[in-house]
Amino acid sequence: MTTKIAIVIPALDEVLAIRRVAEDALALGYPVYVVDDGSRDGTSEAIADLPLRIVRHATRQGKGQALRDGFAAAFADGATAVVTLDGDGQHAASDVPRLVAAHAREPRALVLCARILSDGPRPALRRFANGFADFWVSWACGSRVLDSQCGQRLYPRVLLDAIAMPASGGFTFESEVLIESARAGFPIAGVPIKARYHAGRRASHFRPVADIAAITRMVSGKIVRRGLFLPGLVRSRRRGPMLIDL
Repeated sequence: MTTKIAIVIPALDEVLAIRRVAEDALALGYPVYVVDDGSRDGTSEAIADLPLRIVRHATRQGKGQALRDGFAAAFADGATAVVTLDGDGQHAASDVPRLVAAHAREPRALVLCARILSDGPRPALRRFANGFADFWVSWACGSRVLDSQCGQRLYPRVLLDAIAMPASGGFTFESEVLIESARAGFPIAGVPIKARYHAGRRASHFRPVADIAAITRMVSGKIVRRGLFLPGLVRSRRRGPMLIDL
């Protein structure tokens, strides 16, 4: 099967960054889909003249629904894999070819950009929150996952077609997809990249306390329903992550 990559960018009130993000994505030569999740600041208008597709929500529905709608639009146009980028500019389009190369090597894997290379200090609260989430997600997956909260990923269509698409909204959706993918027998791989926290970017929509609490409730519920899934905890601590360093 010929691989057809599409890029999906969920966006909420990203007028300051979305045009640069979209232009950088378009420069890669892939179809681009921007899902405007009820923005009120002119996000869609800022990119209306670009050769991309805008999927627009009349009201905010959450990142999970934005991703579901972006996947649906890309797959309807024949995509076999989707790369996701956040609309705030924190992800570099230059990392996308590495995700695509990793997909060529492991076509069934859900591939994450893992922000484990140094590019200056990371905010302490964000570092703690990400590590805390990684512990719980890895336990539920039964394998170690690095940077489970990074939104720069590649999703093979064969994987998304095989799992029950999570109904959760917000950032919980991305964690639940990881768990459901692992339970369905799909690998979770990471591509090492640098963390980027540049000045002038708007404050993240990710709330380290509230969102991590929501993710933890979802993950712990799945673990409890599997009788605490202690073999998964052991495997996630004893085995290293699947890294594809290209």
